[in-house]
Amino acid sequence: MQDSNCPNCKELISKIEFDCSNCGFPTSGTEKEKSIFIGKQIANKSKIGNAKESQNKVRLILYIIGGFQIFNGFLAIYRDFEMADYMFYIILGLLFVVFGFLSPRKPLVFISLALILLLAYYTFLYTIDPQLLFQGIIWKFVAIAFLGYGLVNSFEEHKLKKGNKFLNTK
Repeated sequence: MQDSNCPNCKELISKIEFDCSNCGFPTSGTEKEKSIFIGKQIANKSKIGNAKESQNKVRLILYIIGGFQIFNGFLAIYRDFEMADYMFYIILGLLFVVFGFLSPRKPLVFISLALILLLAYYTFLYTIDPQLLFQGIIWKFVAIAFLGYGLVNSFEEHKLKKGNKFLNTK
């Protein structure tokens, strides 16, 4: 028997195989089974595409947060704050920018770190003065929501790619 390529992932498969060993396509299944499988793969690819869009938005939010923090650092220099104050804001801003830059490579890791850092920063503000937590509360909720949404989508993307190795296209 002649080997052929899987219609779904183009992997070389034997004619005697019932399912593709790479993607699980039902090579000897009914047309309905094949259509259902293809439909699920299209949905999975769409979810991965949505996760990528969400990660790009998170990266933009991280750049914005980082830029504001760096700007706060320069404002602190201008207002003659102590060196520790402006260095704190500049380092914090640079961390957010670095997390944004590295997030496409390892989205779960860097979005998680950014979310933890942001929550730690807000907690720190609360311990200094509880009123600081409520200043710009809408912006804080939006930033946390975007990071959380990006993290959830990244986790779903990771799960899909782990279960379907052939979906790991760049």
